[in-house]
Amino acid sequence: MDTSSLPPDDFEKLLRWLDPDRDKAGEKYEKIRHRLIRIFSARGCWEPEELFDRTTDIIISKIDWLIENFVGDPALYFYGVGKNVLRDWIRRPSPLPPPQPEPDELEEICGYLDECLEKLSPSDRYIALRYHEGEKGEKIKNRKDLAAELKISLNALRIRVCHIHSRLRECIERLQKNKGTQ
Repeated sequence: MDTSSLPPDDFEKLLRWLDPDRDKAGEKYEKIRHRLIRIFSARGCWEPEELFDRTTDIIISKIDWLIENFVGDPALYFYGVGKNVLRDWIRRPSPLPPPQPEPDELEEICGYLDECLEKLSPSDRYIALRYHEGEKGEKIKNRKDLAAELKISLNALRIRVCHIHSRLRECIERLQKNKGTQ
């Protein structure tokens, strides 16, 4: 977030609202930031950092009121505002998706995906592949079956897959970067 456009004390007030200890407040802020960006990404947003900045701007605009009146975990307030920001982003007129790769580039990325899948543990690879099997209703049933097989909730399965996707994304980006430097 670009804090240079904020009034000087507003970001400091936000940190004090999160925790009186500035170091702990910074850790909480980063944890909230990381989680919201992951949530936005998981919901199909291709500009998650921008949505987090909007969320933070809204909260900072109300920081004096929040300090005086809000009771509870500030992270939950962040998540609530973030949910509304994401809803607005989804509703905006015809958002432009990121550019689609060319067929050759897509084939290359698929090759990287195969290579990265091989680097996963057998159980994570099984979960990642099984999670995406099927179409529409069949996919939903497969995910419920997978969660039951693993003896976890659907939400826990989604979180687990989100972590696996994150590792795969990082692996693919690393392979792309390494290819670019050769």
